[in-house]
Amino acid sequence: MNKRELSKVFSKLSREEVNLESHKVELAARKISSILSDANKLDNKMKAMESKIDKSFLQYKNNYDEWIGGLNDIGSSADKIETDLYKVFDIAKEIGVDPKSIDGFSKTSDVITKLYKLISSSKKLYPSV
Repeated sequence: MNKRELSKVFSKLSREEVNLESHKVELAARKISSILSDANKLDNKMKAMESKIDKSFLQYKNNYDEWIGGLNDIGSSADKIETDLYKVFDIAKEIGVDPKSIDGFSKTSDVITKLYKLISSSKKLYPSV
C-alpha cells in the first residue's frame, strides 16, 4: 500500500467510525468472488480431464474386448482346422501313408502351431480391464 492510500485510510478513520474487522478481511485476502471463480475454473478443468480419460478408457475397453473376441474366434477356427488335420492324419495312417508326405500337411500343422502360440502370447500383451 502506498503513502497516498494510507493517508486516505487514516483520514477516513478519523472522520467516521469504521468496522476495522471487515477492512482487515478485505486487505488480507482476495475477494471471495475471485476465489470462487478460480475454484470453478479448476472444477471445469477437472471435469474436462475426467471426460477425456473416460472416453479413452472406454475406447480401450471396447478395443480390448474386440481384440480378445477376435483371438478367441481365431482359436476356435484353428481348433476346427486342427481337428480336420488329425482326421487326415488318422486316415493316412490307416492306409499306410506317412501324413508328412501329403502335400501341405506339415505346412498346415506349422501354421496351426504358430497361431496357437500367437494367440497365447497376444492375450498377455495388454492388461484386461
